[in-house]
Amino acid sequence: MLEFQIKTQPIRKLYDYWLSKASLEKLPARHDIDPAEMADFLPHLVLLDVQKDPLDFRYRLIGTHIAAYLKNDHTNQWMSTLDHQKPPSRIWNNCKQAVETAQPIYPHTPYVGPKQGIVDMEDLILPLARDGINVDMLLVGVTYTSKSSA
Repeated sequence: MLEFQIKTQPIRKLYDYWLSKASLEKLPARHDIDPAEMADFLPHLVLLDVQKDPLDFRYRLIGTHIAAYLKNDHTNQWMSTLDHQKPPSRIWNNCKQAVETAQPIYPHTPYVGPKQGIVDMEDLILPLARDGINVDMLLVGVTYTSKSSA
């Protein structure tokens, strides 16, 4: 698997967890992921359903750490309906790349939201596949660093 220069503990723990569930031949599936095992980084997670034709992403879960930095709650919304996320946005393209390559994506997406003073955002997009091959969900980890905590 790929190795990244991950800077924050929640994202490092998420990636290590995902790797522990993956194999060389198969991606982990949603049923392999146990929220009880993810307490340390659960607030930093987004779970997206992947629709293939046409391609779209639906917010199934948004962790509390992430929700605090959003203008609106996007739970159950399709990414294509959100002005700053619909294609050809950077976040859309990153998710699309994770689906097409069936590989983790460490994109370093810039923060766009209502909070002032965000110094950095770290994100990681991890593919999940019910059949181990065809991506049907994305597990995304996000951390924000503000001036007060930097």
